[in-house]
Amino acid sequence: MTTDAHPLSDPLAQARADGIERTSTSVLLTDPSGRVLLLRRAPGTLQAGLWELPGGGIEPGEDIVAAGLRELSEEAGLTGVRVTAHLGHEDYPNSRGARTRAFVIAAHLDHPEEVRLSPEHDNHRWAFPADLPESIAAHEADLIRRHTAPPPALPGHRPLPAYLPTIPAAPMWGSVFFTTEDGKAVLLRATDPAKGLQWAGGDVEFTDPSPLHTAVRECFEETGILLPPDPDRLPLLATVFEQPRGGWPAKVGFAFHGGTLTPEQVAAIRLDAAEHTEVVLLSRDELAARSDPRRAQLTLAVLDAASTGVPAYIVR
Repeated sequence: MTTDAHPLSDPLAQARADGIERTSTSVLLTDPSGRVLLLRRAPGTLQAGLWELPGGGIEPGEDIVAAGLRELSEEAGLTGVRVTAHLGHEDYPNSRGARTRAFVIAAHLDHPEEVRLSPEHDNHRWAFPADLPESIAAHEADLIRRHTAPPPALPGHRPLPAYLPTIPAAPMWGSVFFTTEDGKAVLLRATDPAKGLQWAGGDVEFTDPSPLHTAVRECFEETGILLPPDPDRLPLLATVFEQPRGGWPAKVGFAFHGGTLTPEQVAAIRLDAAEHTEVVLLSRDELAARSDPRRAQLTLAVLDAASTGVPAYIVR
């Protein structure tokens, strides 16, 4: 499984440039308990009996996300899902010898929905990554285990019960930090005036395999920019330890570098109106005047990390 040459590149345009003849999208869909949806191919179909992720060919006019959501609806009848990441792609010759690129996106089902199968499949199951069926392709099993959270503890199970209550339990957050071609910070103005200017990001949820996955999920939800959860493409810029304040316990945050946005990419940002009202681009000199002191200090430290390549450790 590989990722695109640049996290903001057009995957389908890159596929055409690479001489790919066929493209498809599969969906790694998880539920609130961390299980993955698998479908079993029906008798009379190619590779009958094989368990697989929902997915299929990309039709003209679709991007990889639209194709994945359409296939998920057609094959499983599910529509109320959140896309959280572009996990990469795999190239192979299909049964007719055509060069094929199979993209994979991650999505999450927040609320239970009934699975309604198409004739292409005869059974479905929600499986924990540690309990996948034997008749599943090895590359899909590996993909699932690499990009899903570990299964939750059994109800009532409390490891190290005498020790854990004695140490802090710190919430975590993940964020993606972008800059412009002229070195400005890309910030989002929160709908709530008290929150001021922010980066794309949010708190780690139980179903997030890591803070990097959180950052990628939140970035897509808040800006429409879909990134791969790949630390080589999104390097760590800063680890932030936030001391208790405002009713919150201590928090630990991780800021990842999303790269440099062109003016066209900035203009194409799609905000979630429930969370943000506008994109704000600020230079170093403008940060102190137009951002609150805490945010300005943090953003300046991350700008330094982006320019030097040396991750920052920040306590505030």
